[in-house]
Amino acid sequence: MREPLQELANEVDPTRITVRTVPKANKRLQMVEGVNATSTEILVFADDDAIWKPTMLSYILACFEDLQMGGCGTSQTVHAVDPNGHQTMWEILAGYRLTSRNIEIAASTHIDGGICCLSGRTAAYRTLILKDPAFQYCFTNDLWRGKYPLNSGDDKFLTRWMHSHGWNTYAQVCKEAELFSTFKNNWRFVKQVLRWTRNTWRSDFRSLFTERYIWHRHPYVAFTMVDKLFNPLTLLAGPVLVATFASLQESRAGPTNPPLPAWNIAISYIIWLLVTRALKLFPHFLKRPQDIWVLPCWLIFNYYFAIMKIYALFTLHVTAWGTRAGKKKGDIKNRTQFDYLIILFILFI
Repeated sequence: MREPLQELANEVDPTRITVRTVPKANKRLQMVEGVNATSTEILVFADDDAIWKPTMLSYILACFEDLQMGGCGTSQTVHAVDPNGHQTMWEILAGYRLTSRNIEIAASTHIDGGICCLSGRTAAYRTLILKDPAFQYCFTNDLWRGKYPLNSGDDKFLTRWMHSHGWNTYAQVCKEAELFSTFKNNWRFVKQVLRWTRNTWRSDFRSLFTERYIWHRHPYVAFTMVDKLFNPLTLLAGPVLVATFASLQESRAGPTNPPLPAWNIAISYIIWLLVTRALKLFPHFLKRPQDIWVLPCWLIFNYYFAIMKIYALFTLHVTAWGTRAGKKKGDIKNRTQFDYLIILFILFI
């Protein structure tokens, strides 16, 4: 891709844009190559599908007036792939996830100054941190369980490095710094979520149990991480408990105590779930009320996501990107019999 990218750079401004490559396709090696080619005090990583407002950069840089500020991220929203602005169900689901994320990072930033992840879509860092040889060695030799090399999850690594080395982080959650980004507008969005989920499991385990800096630096963020560990189980326990309650109604019924119909219990539970989810997504509906039709799908997706999180937990050794072309056949065959047993177990549940 170097030649077409160089042509594009020449069209825009060849004196200010340099295209650089590395011998082996690897995101972290590419990031380090870019870091070492810079000379500014602050460096911003941005994805190719990140769309900035004119005020974005100035609001990000404002955070670095704090001399202990190591990294700064932003709030995010979905930019439709369709030029007419129409969003598919998958894009709306992504928008729901971003709304929840924006609330969470705003809360953690203002409660204890921490953040679970400075998203790689756009994040700024002090260059001196990134040029540290110790950082670059650890960043490019990051292994899961000492043998599985990690290519994705770079933003999680960077965030943990800030926490463990005494640097502050901040999420600039405001309209002026709102980032627009495109997402997969089809089922491949699920593959993205699976990769993100594996990265979250790995990073949170390290933050909570290996490095442990998060406990005393940002206790609220640590609490949210612990909550996410148990979230799949508590979410899946809900329907089981409701079904159990409904089945017990018949046995407890009496002449003066008629049983509640099972359909009454089920509908009440579903309405409760829809109302509580709608309240949490209220900021999203203020901007895009037409997306309300996807709310039932969001409810189903949450249960699917809970099962996916359990599956991801048992397949943390899978470090392939998952949504990029050009994967080797070995990557596809790198699925053990244990993985298939986990899939069958989840289907059985």
